[in-house]
Amino acid sequence: MTRVWRDRLTLAAPLGVAVLLLAGSPGDDGPTICPFALMTGTACPGCGMTRAASHLLRGDVSTAIGYHPLIPLVMALAVGGWVWFLLVRSGRARPLPARAINTMLIATGALMVGVWLVRLISGTLPPV
Repeated sequence: MTRVWRDRLTLAAPLGVAVLLLAGSPGDDGPTICPFALMTGTACPGCGMTRAASHLLRGDVSTAIGYHPLIPLVMALAVGGWVWFLLVRSGRARPLPARAINTMLIATGALMVGVWLVRLISGTLPPV
């Protein structure tokens, strides 16, 4: 794959995902594709994130947060990471150190597990 096509794909992929989330209407009645949920019958720490992202893109913040309370953070990290990648790719910014990226990923993962535990205990996990 040439650099030009890779750059175009890098620009288009997140926009394509946004279009799919806006075009589709994920709901509670669809099939579960999460391996963790299929094996355990319990939602995983990321379950509900696709439905939450779809609702957030439509402007329905309260429903989005109901599906997954961390969706604003995850969306901000995704958009910020995409913009940062484009800035680095264009030479306008330096890449972040691996230590900083790993710290953000570990903190986000720990936060997701923490929220999952609270939701598991309180019985507010999304349906599987």
